Formats: sequence, structure tokens, C-alpha cells
Amino acid sequence: MEIKKIKKAKVAVVGDLICDKYVFGKVERISPEAPVPVVRVEKETYFLGGASNVALNLKSLGCETFLFGVVGNDRCGRRLLNMINDKGLNAENILKLEDRPTTLKTRVIAQSQQIVRFDREEILQIDKKHAYEIVRGVRNSGVNAVIISDYGKGVVSEYLIDELKKLGVFVAVDPKIKNACAYKSVDIITPNLKEAGEISGVEIEAFTNGLELAAKKIIKKTSSKYLLITEGEKGMSLFDENGLILKQASKAKEVYDVTGAGDTVIAVLTAAVSSGFDIKEAVLLSNVAAGIVVGKMGTATVSMEELKESL
Repeated sequence: MEIKKIKKAKVAVVGDLICDKYVFGKVERISPEAPVPVVRVEKETYFLGGASNVALNLKSLGCETFLFGVVGNDRCGRRLLNMINDKGLNAENILKLEDRPTTLKTRVIAQSQQIVRFDREEILQIDKKHAYEIVRGVRNSGVNAVIISDYGKGVVSEYLIDELKKLGVFVAVDPKIKNACAYKSVDIITPNLKEAGEISGVEIEAFTNGLELAAKKIIKKTSSKYLLITEGEKGMSLFDENGLILKQASKAKEVYDVTGAGDTVIAVLTAAVSSGFDIKEAVLLSNVAAGIVVGKMGTATVSMEELKESL
């Protein structure tokens, strides 16, 4: 498969921007104060999270990438903007708002396992004025695809999606359950297994054909052209209104950290489709990319060289 043409993709990423903090340490004893491990901190590091990690995945593939979202006018927001710029992404389309803190997710890792995660955030829906500013920026960028990275923090709304669909380009959505009704008639939705169950209302594991039942309900609910359900170690399944199109087993050799794997999947898939690959080829590529990224720590990315080597 010739994948060099992925670099032709020109993609806008719209969604919730998150700063991911990792605290690494060792556990050598249990606290005398409570039955919890004591983590001796050795290192702290920060990663781009949410929509910014999707954009970084696209840039790692050589795509022309435009990032849209909001941060708070706070220390974490400034850190995130600096990281975005340091990674070579353009931060000029990111709005800085006074009425909200920047979302910070902190994960504590010891002995290669996540001990705890704690979030600092305030979930606030952006107003229509700021949503329109984002849409106008996407329109002016002249992209051939849009990724909506919805982490449920307040950027994504039905109005925003409706306006982006009017651009007439490929629209892919990484969804959250509370906005499910807003994803009407997009090109593809990419929930994980848990999200698919929540959106559909189907207890997937309780039925032998639970995945197919859930897929049918989601497509009926959203009228999306395609649905890609990522299933962790089981791989991923692609559906349309007629049912299952393609099932791919996981390509992961080892799973170290699944954080951000969904970001990689939707980035690679969208870049491939907008470069001329058909949907099945795009899913194959995104599955290979997911198998690479779960073997890395943190919200990682996949390079074109890694993708070529794995193929």
C-alpha cells in the first residue's frame, strides 16, 4: 500500500484541548495513614492531550494541520499553548477565554501502572459567538477534512457540527455520549466499546451479537455514513447502515498505555480518507497505527516511518 500520499491531507481538528501531566515514581511501601501506596516521585512530564494530540498525530504523518479550540487564561493554558507551538503546530486559531480553566489531567504512574488520575477542570459550553469564530477559521483554512474531537468539555455543540458539515468536506467525530444526538449525518463516528454501549443503550457483552445491535442503533440514531468501533485488544469493527463491513484484529505486540489511542485512530483514518484511500484501507492503516501507539507511554503519536515499517 502506497502511503506517501497521506501527506497531501489538509485537516482541521476542532475540539477540547487538554493538558496531560504524568507523574512517574516508585511504590515501596503502604502509607501508615491509610491503605494506599506511597509514590516516591522521580519525574514529571507534560503531553498534549485531547484535540491537540489528534493534531500532533496528523503533523507526525506530515499532514497540513489546523487546530481549533479554547484554553483558559491561566498558567495551564499558557503551558499548553507553549507546548503546541514547540511541537510545530499553529496555535493562532486557539481562543483564550477568561471564564474557564484549562483542563488538566494528571496521571500517577508507578511500576509501569497507573495508580490514580485526577482532573482539574470546569465543564462550560462555549457560546455561539466563539463557536462561530471557530467555524469561520476552519472555513478560511481551506481544509479537505475536519476531525471533531469531543471530550465533553464544552467546545462541541450541535450548532458547531451543523456549521462544519456545511463546508462539504469529510467530517469525522470522536464522540462523547452526551452529544450523541448532535452527530447527525457526519461521515464517520469512532467510539470505543464503552462509548458505543452508552450511546446505543445496548449492554454489548450481554449478547452474542451485541456489537452489531449497538452499531445498528447508533447509525439509526445519528444517520452517520460509517461507524468505527474500537475494541481494545480485540481490534476494531467498521459498520454502515447495512451492517458489518470490516473487522480487524488488533496489531498491538504489547500494550503499555492506551491513553490517546483513539486520537491516533481518528487522525490516521481521516488523513487516509482525505488523501484518496477508500474507507477499508483507511481503517487498516488506523488499526496498524493504534497497534504502535499503545506500546508507548503517554498520549503518543505515530510517524510515517513507523507506519511504513509496520506495514
